[in-house]
Amino acid sequence: MKFPHFELKARQQGAATLLVVLVLALIMGIVALTTARTGLMEQKMTGNDLRAREAQEAAEAGLEYAVAWAQNNNIPATVTCSSGSLPAGCPAALTTVTGSSTGESYIYTLTYTKGADSVKVTSSARGAADSSIAAASETFVKQTPVGLFDVGMHMPPPWVIAGCITSAATGTPDTFVLNGANNAVISGTAADSACLPQGHLDVTTWHDDNGNGIKDAGEEGASTTFNRGTFPGCPGTHCAWNYVFQMPLEDAIERATAAGHVYASDIPCGPATSAPAIYVIDNGGPINSADIAGYCTGTGVDSATIGAPNQPVLLIVPSANGCPKFNGGVTIYGIIYFESTTDCASNGWGGATVYGSVIWEGSVDKPNANSEFIEVDYEDAGDLNTIFNTGMDDATRIPGTWKDF
Repeated sequence: MKFPHFELKARQQGAATLLVVLVLALIMGIVALTTARTGLMEQKMTGNDLRAREAQEAAEAGLEYAVAWAQNNNIPATVTCSSGSLPAGCPAALTTVTGSSTGESYIYTLTYTKGADSVKVTSSARGAADSSIAAASETFVKQTPVGLFDVGMHMPPPWVIAGCITSAATGTPDTFVLNGANNAVISGTAADSACLPQGHLDVTTWHDDNGNGIKDAGEEGASTTFNRGTFPGCPGTHCAWNYVFQMPLEDAIERATAAGHVYASDIPCGPATSAPAIYVIDNGGPINSADIAGYCTGTGVDSATIGAPNQPVLLIVPSANGCPKFNGGVTIYGIIYFESTTDCASNGWGGATVYGSVIWEGSVDKPNANSEFIEVDYEDAGDLNTIFNTGMDDATRIPGTWKDF
């Protein structure tokens, strides 16, 4: 018996169709798998690129912060500033930056490398959760010292008054000068007894025989004349300030404020622990020993002392706080400046001891009986900007030195 030829041929065509379908399904599976893997890889690449960009942005943010800090602070030597470890010469705070897209946090480290004529500033950022995500930026800046005083400036006499003494002293307050020919007081108005009456103010010479910066027993000399002088520039805005200082008053206040040196009833005792040694006094007074914070000891220093021998401080009393008295029991090493042109005319000195100078922008009333104004030749130890620990620099970014990697 013979089988029809067409039945075998039909079976062969069905098997071929199945084989083609299987091959096509396999190809489609491979394509789908490849597409999925490619998509996943691209997703990872996009995520890595996004985090790398965030790390770079964090590094550049740190660089901007570091350069801005260098514009107001002295960088004495190479120093590395990392979160949790802030040696001297570092910004007070290093923040953590959080990416807005990924939620990753980035910690940055700042490094100041001191060169012969420039400072290399480097900012390195790394992921807090994944430290393999990192970036860095760097630039070079040139620091130019900023002087509070003119180079070669001498300390002013114990009293510097833009106006006059409104009433003669009573009760024998004391002024001590280093030489009988030195001025005890200078005025921007006049140098006569009508403007600057002596009254009961005693003027005596003294000499720091042992060089410890304080007036010890036996170092007082003979009584001398109440020598008066004048200085130019008055009347005028801040004429007394401008006579003594090179830096504008507004800049000095701004720099002290940026350093956190604004004090009301918590003026730190002893020398300034950070530059600049400029304090803004936000206190209408009277200022007593209770307004001085901390515990201090040493030669000529106790817990009622502001500044220290050969480590003076500049105290600025803005006009908004009037003319607070510094009462007896308080000792100041340095310079006290009163911006008000009117409030001190009826509010004199409260009895504190000053090693240095007091500057008034207007007229001033008589000092109390126990007051002591002691002339000190701080510049004998070096430039006044160094002695007063101004520690201020302006930093300029050097063009063409930016680099990231």
